Amino acid sequence: MSALPGARAVHHIAYTVPDLEEAVRFFVDVIGAELAYRLGPVEDREGDWMTRKLGVHPRASAHIAMLRLGPVTNLELFEYTAPDQDRARPRNSDWGGHHFALHVDDVDKAAAHLREVPGVTILGEPETITDGPIAGDRWVYFTTPWGLHMELINMPEGMPFEETTTTRLYRPEESWDAYRAERAPQSTEDADEFSGAPVDETVNSNPFNRRVIEEFRANGRVSDFGDVPLLLLSTTGRRSGVRRTTPLVHLEHEGRHIVFAANGGAEAHPAWYRNLMAAGTGTVELPGRRFEARPRPVPAAEHEELWRLQTAQDPNFAQFRDRTGRDIPVVELVPVDGAAR
Repeated sequence: MSALPGARAVHHIAYTVPDLEEAVRFFVDVIGAELAYRLGPVEDREGDWMTRKLGVHPRASAHIAMLRLGPVTNLELFEYTAPDQDRARPRNSDWGGHHFALHVDDVDKAAAHLREVPGVTILGEPETITDGPIAGDRWVYFTTPWGLHMELINMPEGMPFEETTTTRLYRPEESWDAYRAERAPQSTEDADEFSGAPVDETVNSNPFNRRVIEEFRANGRVSDFGDVPLLLLSTTGRRSGVRRTTPLVHLEHEGRHIVFAANGGAEAHPAWYRNLMAAGTGTVELPGRRFEARPRPVPAAEHEELWRLQTAQDPNFAQFRDRTGRDIPVVELVPVDGAAR
């Protein structure tokens, strides 16, 4: 039995990095991780929430990214700003020293791959331990471009320590590529449009979105967003036919309702946008008003001014543009005649 009631697994490991964008690119492009989400800024500009909940300076601010590394590991990355920030990096021999290791099929081949990556330093050459409880273990340390210590390791089955204990270390049985292939949707639809039980229009499968929707419908505003204007957009899945409601930050400008298909700066358009464009209509909810709307792409000549206004009311949108090379669609939600109620 677990000493910790209800414990099932390590959910994630987390590291603070000097540059979140650099770290995400490294783990995605070089290591092969998948970006799950980003959020931030996490901060409390007037209170002491950051100290009480996270143990940092009350004026600290964090941006966060969560990544998936293969079948069993989640990696959370933090980029903090704080008045009392210590930027010294502990050595492995210092209190707080740390590293994490990646199991690979061929340590030498993986090390050769990393040697070609600018900024990566391989610490010596791979070597194989020849005696002791882990004889046969082949390994090498390396550092990332910002100085995080990592390790490549291949620990085969049948380690000597297994002769004296029934405890066995986890050993992966499949490659990351095999894991991805097993869970990949069998169509071009988004994962949230692939199979699964239908989700009612009044419910969203994401717990945070569901809470936002419920609070918005009850109060006409959402405390987490302050004075940033929200609307709810309900669309029908292109393949599934499932009705889903998505809370969106929007811009009210000259009597128009403008939304930006930013998707947090991801390289793909969000599902709500593709579903809306495919169906040609969606349902918009505003405080005290609900109507059917059709999407009207905003001419490119207006984009810069609208982005300026949107960024002024929600600075996160400036980051979204910087994260992607795609042209983020800007769409006006035009009420269908006679649909307002």
